[in-house]
This record gives sequence, structure tokens and C-alpha cells, in this order.
Amino acid sequence: MGPTKDQVRGAVERHCQHWNDRNQEAWEALFADDVTFDDPVGVPTKHGREAVRNSWERSLTPGREWRLVADRIVVCADEAAVLMRNEGNLHGREVVVESIEVWTVGADGLVRAVRSYFEPDSNVQSDYFTPS
Repeated sequence: MGPTKDQVRGAVERHCQHWNDRNQEAWEALFADDVTFDDPVGVPTKHGREAVRNSWERSLTPGREWRLVADRIVVCADEAAVLMRNEGNLHGREVVVESIEVWTVGADGLVRAVRSYFEPDSNVQSDYFTPS
């Protein structure tokens, strides 16, 4: 049996809440050990706990702050399609990156996969988006 709609929606909502609260421990706990990130789709897939940690550490660096706003969440079965607004302050410059994200959640409520679609902006990208 798969996750409930509330579990799927809740995973995305808690992702935004913990990220915006800068609660790294709670945020990392949302993800399964074998989670995959295609962020963005088209770059090599990132895997597991290391990908979770790197997502946090490479996105929130001195002079780079991000706030996440899930403008719309549509849940079908074990997935959510999310219209996400990524509001950033990059060394004093305000930026907004809109993405369409597909989240897959397991029966245990943990996030199994995130696939993010957005148009890259060379002024915004970090080394997180390139393979290491």
C-alpha cells in the first residue's frame, strides 16, 4: 500500500517549512536513505544521504539565502506535482526561480525522489548543479 495524499502533501509542505526555518536536521529526516535528486532534470542524478546533505550545504552558503514557497501542490497516488517559487538573495541581489517539481513519497512518508524542472540562470547556479 502506498502513502496517503496527506503524507505526500505533508512531505512537500514540511520540506518548505524546515528549509525556511533553517532546520537542517528535520529537513534531512524527510528523505529516504536511497533518495534520488534530478535537480534539474538533465544533469547526472544525485543519490542518497550525501545528495541530501550537499543540497543543503551547497545552496545555503555565505551570501546565498533561499526561501521556498510551494504555490501549488497537486497529489496523485504517491507523487506530487509542485509549482515551487525559490526566492533568493544572492549577495544582496533578489532573485526568483520558478520550478516545476515532481516528488515521489514512499508508504513510510519519506521522500524517495525529487525531479525538478527549471530554466537555468547562469547568475543563480551553484556547483550543486554540476557533477562533482
